[in-house]
Amino acid sequence: MTRKQDIADLSDRLRAIFVDADNEAARRISEGWHAAVSADRLPTPRNLPATAWLPQVVANAPVFTAGLVGAFAAVSDRLSWQQTYSRDDLGQHFLDRYGWVMLVGPDAPVKNSSILSGFLLLGPDVEYPVHKHAAEEVYVILSGSASWKIGDADWRLKSAGSIIHNPSWQPHGMRTDRREPLLIGFLWNADKVEKSQMAANDATMQT
Repeated sequence: MTRKQDIADLSDRLRAIFVDADNEAARRISEGWHAAVSADRLPTPRNLPATAWLPQVVANAPVFTAGLVGAFAAVSDRLSWQQTYSRDDLGQHFLDRYGWVMLVGPDAPVKNSSILSGFLLLGPDVEYPVHKHAAEEVYVILSGSASWKIGDADWRLKSAGSIIHNPSWQPHGMRTDRREPLLIGFLWNADKVEKSQMAANDATMQT
């Protein structure tokens, strides 16, 4: 396949995870996400230190997500890895173990004007601080396990296959405290990445 077709195939695999999920919000938000024949545009490749954990992510993926995770790892060096935070925000340790890829959206490889979807990778031993934002969001854990804080609940372990629905302005955060990296797929009902309010100090930062 061509590079555009590879990225479209990855998009369709990720879409299927949400469409087939036993979760009303995931199915509802993904209604406007149609299968892609090929990517609309090619991203400018950009790598980050966090991708060093991709081999372990692939090794840890369960059978039911292994195809998607393997397809993602196979094209990861052709995608544009991004970070929203700076060292002043969350420290160098976090940055070295954090990165995300936008696959679907208005300016993403697969064009869509109403949703955002892609992958978030966290290395082991980091905390993504509790934050909240206006956009409704669904996460699905594709590889690894981590502790999650959702709303007013205590931190709880979530493993591969778990689906986390964050309604608008629901606080949520995660800790990779199980000595393994975490790969999640995300789905937003928004047309742009908005700024989040970090619960620790009510500062405004992007997700």
